Amino acid sequence: MRLFVAIELDENLRGKVEDIENQIRTCDCDVKFVEPENLHFTLKFLGEVPEQGVKEIEERISALVKGVKQFRLSLEGFGYFGKPDYMRSLWIDVGKGKDELVKLIEGMNQNLNHIRREVHEANPHLTIGRVKSGRNREALLETVNSLKDVKLGEMLVKFVKLKQSTLTKKGPIYTDLRSFELG
Repeated sequence: MRLFVAIELDENLRGKVEDIENQIRTCDCDVKFVEPENLHFTLKFLGEVPEQGVKEIEERISALVKGVKQFRLSLEGFGYFGKPDYMRSLWIDVGKGKDELVKLIEGMNQNLNHIRREVHEANPHLTIGRVKSGRNREALLETVNSLKDVKLGEMLVKFVKLKQSTLTKKGPIYTDLRSFELG
């Protein structure tokens, strides 16, 4: 089973993310956007895990989140991974709640490192799309730069979810395996 731990984006913010995506679409660039129902903050990607290992993962996540209080998170700022002449993915940054999110990611990494070791520091962000080619790169860069200070709003983080990802030709299908309430 291909698994990851995530916080889903609040429905109230999905429309605002779609507005950003629509602004980017106007530059006729080659971006594959994340479907609105799939928008999430990845806390820990676990990769392929045998089904018999799921119970232990659930127990470890459950123990970790009991000590984490619910918190508010804001979506502020826009950026990309890669270089200006070779952008790979587009993302929205976290303002308020970033410290709490980093602690949660670090806790997941410590508790689940035996399954998959992280080599990168925690860098919370909401991936909204992957750049597929350099088509209209200058227009895309101009649009991205115009959005760098965007503020989309806040959400209350109440749950962490263990999700299964099934890869298909049309894109991934995510299934909730279990939801864990914070606090």
